[in-house]
Order: sequence, then C-alpha cells, then structure tokens
Amino acid sequence: MKKIVLACAVLLAGVLSSCGDTNYCYEITQKYNVLGVETSSTSYVWGTSNELDAAIDEIEATFEAMGLSKDAYTIAYKKASKSQEECY
Repeated sequence: MKKIVLACAVLLAGVLSSCGDTNYCYEITQKYNVLGVETSSTSYVWGTSNELDAAIDEIEATFEAMGLSKDAYTIAYKKASKSQEECY
C-alpha cells in the first residue's frame, strides 16, 4: 500500500511541476488611455507561463516609463489556438 501511495505522489508531483514548462501561444491584449484617447493593441507570445509573465512585466514597465498609472491601462491574456509558426 505504501508503494502505491508513494508512486501516486511522485506521479502527481511530476505532473504539477511540468505545467509551467509547456510552450503555448498566448494572446496579450493591452488597453490604455492617453489624453482621453483609448487605445488597444494585441500581441502574441510563444513560450511558457514564466515567459508570459516576463512579457507582461515588460509591458507594464513600458507603461510606467510612459507615466501611466495602473488604473490607466489593462493587460489581459489568453491561450491562443495557434501553432508556433503562426504565433507572431
């Protein structure tokens, strides 16, 4: 019984730890308001969830450098159904 429980625990740990290492195509939508004009743009990132987080951090740093406050912009993302070649 111990072996079965241990095997299940090892299997579960392997599945949970590999989730952040899988590459996907992510669609990132940015909406921001500058001088009363709302602008929206969409970009795509191919990579892991960690790389997605880094891309979002970079976008936020750009907005901060422009002098925009957090309430002047929104960043949303979702998985896109595109292959690596189509994700640009």
